[in-house]
Amino acid sequence: MSKSKLFQQKHELWLAILFGSFSILDEEISDILYDFSMIEYRHLTWLGGSLAQEGVSFDYDKGEIDFQAEDYATLFGKLIVQIEKMRESYPDDEDIMFARFKSDEDYFLQKLNFLQKHIKNEPITAFDKSRKLEHYKLDQTQTNALTLFLFEESYKEYELILVYTYANFFTDSKLLCGIFIDLIYESHFHLKSFARMMAKMGILSIPRTMMEQVYKFDDLEKFLIDGIKEEEGAKEECVKLAQMVNHEELSNFFYFINYQENYHIELMRKALAHLKEKS
Repeated sequence: MSKSKLFQQKHELWLAILFGSFSILDEEISDILYDFSMIEYRHLTWLGGSLAQEGVSFDYDKGEIDFQAEDYATLFGKLIVQIEKMRESYPDDEDIMFARFKSDEDYFLQKLNFLQKHIKNEPITAFDKSRKLEHYKLDQTQTNALTLFLFEESYKEYELILVYTYANFFTDSKLLCGIFIDLIYESHFHLKSFARMMAKMGILSIPRTMMEQVYKFDDLEKFLIDGIKEEEGAKEECVKLAQMVNHEELSNFFYFINYQENYHIELMRKALAHLKEKS
């Protein structure tokens, strides 16, 4: 298998484990899978960095990802199959990076097999399209607004993770690298927050595939300027939704996200200023 195809398969596995973790409402088990997904994300960054260094072209294309399941045991079984398939694709050489991938995934398989055999097999309701949030009484207009927001913002956060990850493969600026890493991990948190809410509403789904021109761009300054405008738009949507749902706890969450976007904008302005100083 080519290394670029291996990158695609690793991307798909990361998403399968990540969204599998979101689909489970039991926080302890969800957190186990989420930790595995974050290790898979690091695998993806190490592999992408290696490909960039070798001058090998790669992209974020992905096929259909089979992560939806009716219960915990079925989900664990699907993830086991995908991890085993991933391990079969690694080169047979003694490369230390692939040795790390195999070692990590050996443990994932042991843990998933244990969970499948020993925990109570609960149903998964993340795809039942109930569009209801427990403890929150939302009318149809509020529910529609929240649904639209969650789909749009979960895609945006997924997109930002991948865009800044890709940019970091090709930047030699320590300052930019640090800013992009901050933005990546902020987006991980936002994606986790939005996707878990989607799971509770029964509308969890993996974001659509990004077009190459979104992350393979020639003008980083323009990307940052457009990104600042997008973040400002996201702030407005957070405030609008906070006011519309009119529920203290839920509104406070969206105000919290809104205030975090302020710092994201400041980080992007700092990166933009750095680029202008160099030009």
